[in-house]
Amino acid sequence: MLQSMILSQQISGADSDRPSTVDETFRDKARALRPFYFIVVVWGERYIDFLCNFCIPSLLSPDNIPALLNSGNKFLIAATDEDWARMQSRPIFDLLKRYVEPVFIRIPPPPQGISNFAHMGIGHKLATHMAFEDRAYAAILTPDLMVSDGTVAALQWHAVNGVQLVWTAALRFGEEPLFEHLKQMAITSLDSRFGDEARPLVVTGRQLVWAGIRSFHSEVLCCEWEKPYFPRFQIAAWWRVPREDGIIVHALSWAPLLIDYDAVELHDTSTMDNASIDGDYIHRNLGLSGKVYVVQDSDEIMLASWGPLSDRAVSLEPVPEQTGRFSGEWEKGMWLYDTLNGPVCDPLKRKIFTLPVYWHTRDIDQNKWSAVEKKASSVIRKYGLRKTLSGHVTAVIVRLMRNWRYVKAILDYYWGMRRQTLNLVIQAIKGDPAARKRVKHGFMLIVNRLTH
Repeated sequence: MLQSMILSQQISGADSDRPSTVDETFRDKARALRPFYFIVVVWGERYIDFLCNFCIPSLLSPDNIPALLNSGNKFLIAATDEDWARMQSRPIFDLLKRYVEPVFIRIPPPPQGISNFAHMGIGHKLATHMAFEDRAYAAILTPDLMVSDGTVAALQWHAVNGVQLVWTAALRFGEEPLFEHLKQMAITSLDSRFGDEARPLVVTGRQLVWAGIRSFHSEVLCCEWEKPYFPRFQIAAWWRVPREDGIIVHALSWAPLLIDYDAVELHDTSTMDNASIDGDYIHRNLGLSGKVYVVQDSDEIMLASWGPLSDRAVSLEPVPEQTGRFSGEWEKGMWLYDTLNGPVCDPLKRKIFTLPVYWHTRDIDQNKWSAVEKKASSVIRKYGLRKTLSGHVTAVIVRLMRNWRYVKAILDYYWGMRRQTLNLVIQAIKGDPAARKRVKHGFMLIVNRLTH
């Protein structure tokens, strides 16, 4: 249990304590909820097409936006004047307006030489500030994303129960294989035109998992723990479940699908000055005091975001240091430790990383999944955490491995000066204050170098 209230679930593929459609107590509470604001930043024809053909249609499936029982809900779209005008001609907007109010937030075209992440921050700042001012519930989306049917109904249920943040693991899939697999299931394809046909895109969590785990982008493929190409900086660590069509994920990349801005006292958008909203924005605004729910079962909520396989491709060539039976795991453990305990990973993400996320395509055989979860948890405890004995031991070993040249230089130096060093230590033991001071100073220099 974190300092914040992390709400976890029993992984079973079903959620029996959800209200039925005739639960009038729940319906009354849902009707009284403050508005939901769906937020997206978009520019350019390619991403306008993604938004209109996949993102919005998936949000209009029966148990998503149409399932909301309250009023005043909005769809905030930060875009250029030209792109906003282009969107208005798409029939999907007429369907969207039946359920929520589309709101235009004007942003300039991206200047040359500015990264997409930095430019998105302009729109995210404006939209999240509007949600904060109105004390709304917000869902942060991207145009190249689709969600499973039932996602928004689940968010409504959590809002009724006082949850202030719902986080869903967000890993990138390869655009080409993802849509090819979705086409095989007759769900959609890259040339689908849901935006022009004004019809919902209905896809289940299991269907998205089936297509997704067969379509990982290389930046996610490289994070499979048991492969010899684990990267120096990871967005996740994940394990396949043998003889099951699914994986267990420990993630560092999350999508905030529900933020209760009534729980935010001071809205801090400084993260978006130099980085994307994926940085420490959530931690800065909710800290470790919020009531947080982490989605651990893809049956409840599943999202798919994508990019071309060629975009920021990562090498999957085996790393020689990771091919050894024992040294290989330590090498990967070193990189995992550095990521989790480095400046990029904020305290909330570090804590939530310990929670396993089940992505599965059929009912869970608990015996098979529990065995893999136990293995994954052992790795996380051993290499990722500093609050356990194994974590402390690992920290020391990792630092020694990382600084082996420094350690070797120190050993070579003191071996060459062994007589003088021995005499200095003897004098210090006998009580010579100057010798003690020199020994202490030298020791602290070495410790500081190895621990920072």
